[in-house]
Amino acid sequence: MARAAINVLGATGATYDFVTNGSGVVSSSRESVGVYRIIGCLGMVPFPPIDDGWGYTVNQIDSRADVDTDFTEGVLTVTVTKDGKPYDLKHMITLHILVPDAEVMEMPPAVAESESEAPAEG
Repeated sequence: MARAAINVLGATGATYDFVTNGSGVVSSSRESVGVYRIIGCLGMVPFPPIDDGWGYTVNQIDSRADVDTDFTEGVLTVTVTKDGKPYDLKHMITLHILVPDAEVMEMPPAVAESESEAPAEG
């Protein structure tokens, strides 16, 4: 599994930015007030000591919000509340997720420089 960071906009749930060396299509959406759904990932990167995951971060404007994540049947659900009520983030949330590994690309054998510069016979 590869790691990725995804930014999800609070107002719409749209994927703002996605950074990874893995593969696959990851998408996000806002399901209802304070509920965001991420599809195409393999869950959150585990926290230490199991792994070096950092979970999530929210913008300072949303720092008093509570965030809960749940990964069930291939869907990562992020639920945000503030003062015990559903809350749409004012800015965005960054999630540290797992994604499938990228396919290993086979490189063609290197051609020696002297071979590539040899004059054509003819």
